[in-house]
Amino acid sequence: MKKLVLLVLILMFAAICAGCGNTQAQATPTPAAETVINDETPLLTQEQDPVNAPDAEKSELEENSSTVLVVYFSATGTTRGVAEKIAALTDADLVEIIPAQPYTAEDLNYNDRTTRATVEQNTPDVRPEIANDISLDGYTMVYLGYPIWWGQAPRIMSTFVESHDFTGITVIPFCTSGSSDIGQSDDTLAEQAGSGNWLQGRRFDANVSDDTLLSWINETGGATMDKTLTLVIGDTEVSVVWEENASVEALAEMVKTEPLTVQLSMYGGFEQVGPLGTSLPRDDVQTMTQAGDIVLYSGNQIVVFYGSNSWAYTRLGRITDKTADEMKALLGNGDVTITLAWK
Repeated sequence: MKKLVLLVLILMFAAICAGCGNTQAQATPTPAAETVINDETPLLTQEQDPVNAPDAEKSELEENSSTVLVVYFSATGTTRGVAEKIAALTDADLVEIIPAQPYTAEDLNYNDRTTRATVEQNTPDVRPEIANDISLDGYTMVYLGYPIWWGQAPRIMSTFVESHDFTGITVIPFCTSGSSDIGQSDDTLAEQAGSGNWLQGRRFDANVSDDTLLSWINETGGATMDKTLTLVIGDTEVSVVWEENASVEALAEMVKTEPLTVQLSMYGGFEQVGPLGTSLPRDDVQTMTQAGDIVLYSGNQIVVFYGSNSWAYTRLGRITDKTADEMKALLGNGDVTITLAWK
């Protein structure tokens, strides 16, 4: 009897141990159970997820919000210089037509009828290859620049216009040359393009002024200009009423090509002063300044006031959207930088 009871107890103990073992095995997941991924539906990171990453699908056009584009071909750099000025004046994007086979000085020898450019210009059907892809998507206005070669647009311009759709785009041609006018080159390109609203083009020389270009831009219905001299103190852009004098005109010319950043230093408990790096026209008069005044000191230093002082200065302008307390908060807690720009 005792042997029978002992056998039953042994069997019960074995059953209990087996049950505990199964429970532990089920509670410990296998590596496959930890992460189950369908090979046809991979997990998406935030950068890959088009719903959770709205910036991932942004196009180049969305990043560049301009609808105006300046496209140019320039073998010697002359047309490039004019194109860069037009782009700056119109706030346009800028792109160069790059030939797959660059033109050398020998290629452009006007006096040798066997040179590459001469042969191309005398062969109406030749189409030099373009190395870079240029998209017109999203642009509504295109300034199209090129040099005049032997009285015509270079044949690479024909390659460009024939390979693009200008529907819905206003095209404004311009050219550079030593003396030749634009002639019929713009009409020829318009005919080759077969689409777009093409306006009459114009020739410019290498030293064309911004005023001349701006007048032409407005005459042709191009981008209107309302740019002005702007001032940023640290990270804060302020509104300024600028004086109408030679000093401000010279200052504006300085920053039309690129912004100017000036390191200012506190002085006297009422002003910040810093060097411009050059001298401007000056017309100093004894002046009692107030917080927000901007003046020229000694012709080559710009001063922004957060207090008051009396000295011989040339007035440049006045900050109009800040109180005296706000000017002191901007300028009265240590040296700052200011950035002057044309935009």
